[in-house]
Amino acid sequence: MHHWPVHTLELAAIGLGANVGPARQILVHAVTALRAMPGVSLVGVSRLYRTRPVGPVAQADFWNAVATLLVPAGRSPEEGAMALLIALKGLERALGRQQRERWGPRELDLDLLLFGSHRLRVERDPRARSDDPARGGVQWLVVPHPLAAERAFVLAPLADLLPGQEPPGWGRSVADAWARARAREGEESVRAVADWDAVSGSWRDLVADLSGGSGDAP
Repeated sequence: MHHWPVHTLELAAIGLGANVGPARQILVHAVTALRAMPGVSLVGVSRLYRTRPVGPVAQADFWNAVATLLVPAGRSPEEGAMALLIALKGLERALGRQQRERWGPRELDLDLLLFGSHRLRVERDPRARSDDPARGGVQWLVVPHPLAAERAFVLAPLADLLPGQEPPGWGRSVADAWARARAREGEESVRAVADWDAVSGSWRDLVADLSGGSGDAP
């Protein structure tokens, strides 16, 4: 596990997604792994959402959530964010992520959505590179995540945790961005299905029937 220099802390928001295998249980394991990272404190976990996949590839619905963490800031925001991304990529591999096409099915996605109030663009360390074979050449870490402001499956769980926050460059709050995305994509594109139970360290169903799609393990 990667260790950060210990200085001040930053609040980071991490997007979680999966739609291959026991996807819901993989996300539980992912939250547990995030909480166990050295020097990291788990601040909050959103509700669990069932979402329609985005992109041209036919595939099962996704399970999505967001976790907020207090993480070591590093000697600079760029260093702290990159160290966190390296750790996230390591967790993806440890929890079974395989190399797949872009926009395709995923065993696990861990996306760095926000790192404090910083706006960053920095070349990725080789250990933080995407495994997408189509993404050759230089890869960049961009924070806030460049597509987060438009994606309902990111905005819904992010609004559970940070509704009033206005990420740099957005020009609106997370809650406002989520309202716009919901109006654009429709109420059924993203459905909350479970609440996070901090005592058990898992999600507790909001509805009895979660049949269909992928990853229906409790």
